[in-house]
Amino acid sequence: MEYIISAFSSIKQNKGRTLLTMLGIIIGIASVITILSIGNGMKAYVNSSLDDMSAGGVTINIDPKKTDRYLTMENIQTIKDAVPDILGATITLSTTGTVNIKGQDYYIGLNGGTTDIYNEITSGFYAGRFFRDDDVEMGSAVCVLSQRDALLIFGTYDVLEKEFTINLGAKSIDFTVIGITSSPDAEIQSAYEAIKRGEQGYYWYTAYVPYTVLSSKLGMEGDKLTSFKIYTSPGTADESALKVKSVTENILDLRGENAVKIQSFASMANTYNRILNVVTMVVALIAAISLIVGGIGVMNIMTVTVTERTREIGIRKSLGARTSYILIQFLTESAVITLIGGFIGFLGGVAFTAIVKNFMSFPPVIRPIDVILVVLISIGDGLFFGIYPARRAAGLNPIDALRQE
Repeated sequence: MEYIISAFSSIKQNKGRTLLTMLGIIIGIASVITILSIGNGMKAYVNSSLDDMSAGGVTINIDPKKTDRYLTMENIQTIKDAVPDILGATITLSTTGTVNIKGQDYYIGLNGGTTDIYNEITSGFYAGRFFRDDDVEMGSAVCVLSQRDALLIFGTYDVLEKEFTINLGAKSIDFTVIGITSSPDAEIQSAYEAIKRGEQGYYWYTAYVPYTVLSSKLGMEGDKLTSFKIYTSPGTADESALKVKSVTENILDLRGENAVKIQSFASMANTYNRILNVVTMVVALIAAISLIVGGIGVMNIMTVTVTERTREIGIRKSLGARTSYILIQFLTESAVITLIGGFIGFLGGVAFTAIVKNFMSFPPVIRPIDVILVVLISIGDGLFFGIYPARRAAGLNPIDALRQE
């Protein structure tokens, strides 16, 4: 405690010089905190986006270049029974059509599947229901829209039991809306603005339909399956996908041929995180160069301080102060300077981050580990660059020091 009090006393005597000395540390810490918080926010945003996308399931593909074998709907049920961990499994048939809005044709994607495709809907329902097993068995021309898409197509999202026509090349199908999924308020507001400006064509519409309506009316293959989706609980995608892959290989007698492939957003998330970690650290290290500059400034000012206090050091040593006491005193003073600079830099980084987030599509994130990092870097900077002047002070001969004017 005596060393800390002495350090603060010395800092008070040279406030202006000390503040200029801290400047490099302040800028360095503020830069590192800002970059790390933006990097953390970006990772959180990417992971959140991929989590939303992973609600779309893990796709299992059978490579047609390695085998001509295929699955049937009975095989899909066998897989669901063999791997009870999964939430569901479905065939996926997709196609694109157009819907006419006030004389203009706009694109709409049709996602066909069994009732298990319901797992892709994470927002809940505003009204109505999802299609049932009997809708799938009968190939009913029913569909589920989001609030936003219903609003853009019909001008309102209260459209249960309304019919509309989707044109699919030379064919067209009249679909009945049986369900409306919830959309965020921001999306609904954006849709209202788009309607006012006549910009409905800037949006991509999506409808969930029974796969059988696509196979029966458009002739899309719904019996010989070379691809299907599984839905898993959070954090179990990779493990469940491997189990499903193993069961699929056993059913088709393809073990060891590497013909069954997994397409998972969980793997993509890991890859993106590794890339973002590397980018964040590289940029943070570049910003940390100013910490080296600041540390050199601390070393210079502490060397000057030792020179100015040579007589004081001589007096203390002649009165019995040990060399280690002198060393610790100057190291403490150096560490306190950089710690104060680090604290100011941290506050500056937080303030700058708060300003930056107003211009970004995701909020920066400051983690507790970042605060600990600031403390450790600040103290470490002071100790490392304070070693030379501290050892110089501790090594002074008391007789020579007392001769110093």
